Amino acid sequence: MTNSLKAAIAHYTAKDFEAAVAILERCLQAKPLPLQGLLMLGQSYTKLERNAEAAQCFVAAAKEPGAQPALLLSLALALLRQAGDTWQAFLVARELHRIDPRDKEAAHVYRHFIHHWLNIEELRQSDARQREGLQRNDEIAMGSETLLNHIAWCGDEALNQAVTQMQNATPFTEDSRAKRRARPHIFGEKPRIGYLSNDLSDCHATTILMQGMFDYHDSAAVEFTFFCFTSDALIAADGRFRQRHASRIVQIGHLSTQEAHDLIRAHNIDILVDLKGHTLGAWIDLVNSGPAPIQVAYIGFPGSGNGIDCDYILSDAIVTPPTSAPYYHEKFCLLPESYQPNDNINRSLLPPTPRAHLGLPADKFIFNSSNTIRKITPETFDLWMEILKRTGNSLLWMMGEREESNRNFLESVAHAGVDPARIILASKATYNDHIARMPAADLGLDTFPYNGHTTTSDALWAGLPVLTKKGTNFASRVSESLLKALGIPELVAKDDEDFINIAVDLSQNRNALLTIRQKIHDNRFMAPLFDSERSARHVEDAFRMMIERASQGLPPDHLHVAARPPRTKPFIPGKMTSSAQA
Repeated sequence: MTNSLKAAIAHYTAKDFEAAVAILERCLQAKPLPLQGLLMLGQSYTKLERNAEAAQCFVAAAKEPGAQPALLLSLALALLRQAGDTWQAFLVARELHRIDPRDKEAAHVYRHFIHHWLNIEELRQSDARQREGLQRNDEIAMGSETLLNHIAWCGDEALNQAVTQMQNATPFTEDSRAKRRARPHIFGEKPRIGYLSNDLSDCHATTILMQGMFDYHDSAAVEFTFFCFTSDALIAADGRFRQRHASRIVQIGHLSTQEAHDLIRAHNIDILVDLKGHTLGAWIDLVNSGPAPIQVAYIGFPGSGNGIDCDYILSDAIVTPPTSAPYYHEKFCLLPESYQPNDNINRSLLPPTPRAHLGLPADKFIFNSSNTIRKITPETFDLWMEILKRTGNSLLWMMGEREESNRNFLESVAHAGVDPARIILASKATYNDHIARMPAADLGLDTFPYNGHTTTSDALWAGLPVLTKKGTNFASRVSESLLKALGIPELVAKDDEDFINIAVDLSQNRNALLTIRQKIHDNRFMAPLFDSERSARHVEDAFRMMIERASQGLPPDHLHVAARPPRTKPFIPGKMTSSAQA
């Protein structure tokens, strides 16, 4: 033991951690510390709450002879999570998961972030192991899988139903549900609706979609309130949504679950609409406290809210066909066209940005994906690569991520036999600039099994055709729902091979592609997809149907909302005069 190390130990024993760190840092600058020195430095950093630096010491110590790597990496993982360093936590979890696949915390963190890593072969193997573990109800597989992560890669409804891991919440019981439904309630002359969300900001995807529908709600026909627990950062980033609806927003984020429950009860709400489901920051315990006689899941989570006490899910016949019913505890309230409202009031529609301004070649056929990278599964990757192989004059323009993920993806592309130079990684842009640049691509390619939702809506609003294929669960059927509501069913492929063939055919037939783009242009302000007012009326009809059953003492049952008469003229006058972007 060196004199320096002895001195550091003496300072540590005397609780003079700053002095111990100063000595050990000087030693580290001169040469690598031995195992004992790394442990001492890591412990000193921990005492000083310098958790990220402590974790680095324990990661380094785990590589030394005589160390206990699993123990040290587990400690490093806990410290990194406390420090909020999610990416380094993933890298440590990845190594710990390799050493000890039965470590619960490592498995959870690894599975949470592996879809952002974009090493396709590693992802393929991990997903296969996870699927096998879920099928045999393995404790580690089940414990490491949250529903939000799960549906990003698994389109099997039976497995979707089996995943019950929740975000810091307790599932409802049949007894608690029965008590809520049996509680006396007097329904008003017009429906009293409460929307529950922490995404009430027009810079969030959910509000981007829904704000047009909210704006069109008929205040003479329904009363509606927003019960808001949105973060200060999202509130600060809001443009005009909160200003328009200020009188309807009730802040509950500062309250306890019981206090929020009591406040919602005090508003005598007929229907509570949970806009979160199993998405980030959901207040599931509040929903499960049963503050309303009728509780409805909508928009936030594309699937059954396992463990969340909702009577209905607002959906449509495409995303939730009758064959899906056994996998849902909610009853289907089927809207007549697409379940997804798509704002036509507040979204910009600026002139398309020329390719030259985006650094895109004029002479190439450009496929596009603007979906987040966690949706790029091996299934999606294989389809994209096969399309690129069959279309020699094409490029794939997609969203970039952090440097490590981009590098992994490009290496996977090369491994698949495609030149990585054919991948163009788009930088981040403002929402308006993003909408304006999308038409520079020729054809959007969807992701599977988690389709583009807001992403597909944005592309179609911008005039970019999006190719999808038939899915096997809610999340994988959304683009089909959107395309059919816009009157473009020809962009819904039957299966994988059909998806590839349509993409190849359109890349070689510019006239066919132009016909589709013209159809998007012609239908944008006539078809139901972007008709926010129509969406509002259908949702209001749905609410009235739910209340009618409940007021008669009938339990929830599957409902079908009838379609309002079709439009005979554009719902935004004067928007059908210019020609489609070629």
